[in-house]
Amino acid sequence: EQREILQSSLETFAAVLFFLITPRFVLDKIATFIPGTEENAFSQQQYLRKVRDVTAGKMEQFAQLFTKLSETFAGPDLAKPDEALQKDYFLSEVTKTTCQRCWKKDQCWSRDFDNTYEALTQMVHAMKQEGGVNLNEMPKEWLRKCVKQDRVLSSMEQEYMRWQTQLHLKQQIAESRRLVAEQLAGVSRVMQNFAQEIQKEGIHLHVQEQQILSALEGVGLSIRNVDMVNLEEGKVDIEITQPSCQGRDECSKIIAPLLTDILGEKITVKNKNCQAFEDGLCHMCLGSAQDFEIDTGVAGAAKGGQLLSGDCFKIMEFGSGKMALAISDGMGNGERAYVESSSTLELLQQLLESGMEETLSIKSVNTVLSLRSPDEIFATVDLALIDQHTGQAKFIKTGSTPSFIKRGKEVISISANNLPIGIIDDIDVDVVSCQLKPGDLLIMMTDGIYEAPRVENKNLWMKRKISELKTNDPQEVADCLLELVIRHHYGEIHDDMTVMVAKIDHYMLPWATIPVPNAPKIDRPRYVS
Repeated sequence: EQREILQSSLETFAAVLFFLITPRFVLDKIATFIPGTEENAFSQQQYLRKVRDVTAGKMEQFAQLFTKLSETFAGPDLAKPDEALQKDYFLSEVTKTTCQRCWKKDQCWSRDFDNTYEALTQMVHAMKQEGGVNLNEMPKEWLRKCVKQDRVLSSMEQEYMRWQTQLHLKQQIAESRRLVAEQLAGVSRVMQNFAQEIQKEGIHLHVQEQQILSALEGVGLSIRNVDMVNLEEGKVDIEITQPSCQGRDECSKIIAPLLTDILGEKITVKNKNCQAFEDGLCHMCLGSAQDFEIDTGVAGAAKGGQLLSGDCFKIMEFGSGKMALAISDGMGNGERAYVESSSTLELLQQLLESGMEETLSIKSVNTVLSLRSPDEIFATVDLALIDQHTGQAKFIKTGSTPSFIKRGKEVISISANNLPIGIIDDIDVDVVSCQLKPGDLLIMMTDGIYEAPRVENKNLWMKRKISELKTNDPQEVADCLLELVIRHHYGEIHDDMTVMVAKIDHYMLPWATIPVPNAPKIDRPRYVS
């Protein structure tokens, strides 16, 4: 009706008028609460930036705290007492119960102090060198004067044992403090690295995201969103969302080859999550591909043909393009050895995945094993860390047998002199580095394989047998070495046996690079350290 039309028109004109006179900042404020608007997206980014900065700041504070704690523990070491002062204190304790109650005290110490002091000093040096002193080794002049020779000798031996015990305790305290300081410093470095990664992720890459989005849409792809987490060379991390391809694997066959041409480095699919039956979208994570790939093979047997072996192995991959190969041999055989070796590798894996350095990880595992049980338990660890971008390998061996690298007809032995984990509270870890080349075979084994042959030079025998192998397949090599050792003992298995073989080769992308016409040049951000 006319009345309703007039009323509706007046309301519309009033709404338009109020909208026109509304200040711009009010509209922008309201837009921040409406999903889908640029203001709302910018507001969320501002909030995430604040959360990121606060988190990074807290991590830096915790890192500084652990650094300060590390400096506190490693600061003033237990000072070594002066030798002269230590000797005087030792002699005072010895003479307290002997010379102080002797009727010839004045004759020995007041009238002939220098000769008496020199005689006792010689006895102290002899005791330090030989661990004890007998009457025949004592100075003749002192034997002629002293009337309590047996008591002095007995008191000196008792005091020497007590002094050695105190010295040992002081050394243990100093070593414990140093180990705690190293562990705290390691945790601090992990936190600092994490804080730096958070700050790097906070760098906005809107221009690069739009360039990649335009390039992908220019070849006919329907991309919903491009989110760049990292654009460093060798550490590219890009998340892309697109409508479901219905199982055609477009992420590996099209998107990754396109990004390889756009970014100028090998890009592969790290992870993908297709939700075609939920929201019809595919979420994928693409990143830098490593230059080398590693194929592994493992063969093993338990002592006497049992089911449970005391040898354990792990193949660990880290997000930074590193792979760790580890073998642990627990003391003895059976269930207890299996528990010790498996727990050792699990703890080592968690420490390495957290970003802690390999040497500090080994020392931390050693501390845990030495403190966990008063029983005499230990486990050997053979660890190889391989960088799949450079081919550089680091070997850490704690009581384990040598490893071998087969390069054509040449066989290279890798060995290190370290004690097994859990024997002593503090161990020195030697790291052996080696550059691996494409086609190399890395062979790691436990003592059940290495010590089995009844030959004088086991290292030379193993090198010869490895060089005579006709295959380069890792699993076949592992099976051949295990069968060779078992046949050498006429089918008997005298100890747990495990051999792990890894083949290093160039990584080849599964699909050829797709050139993008008029592809934009992507400007990578530069970080100043």
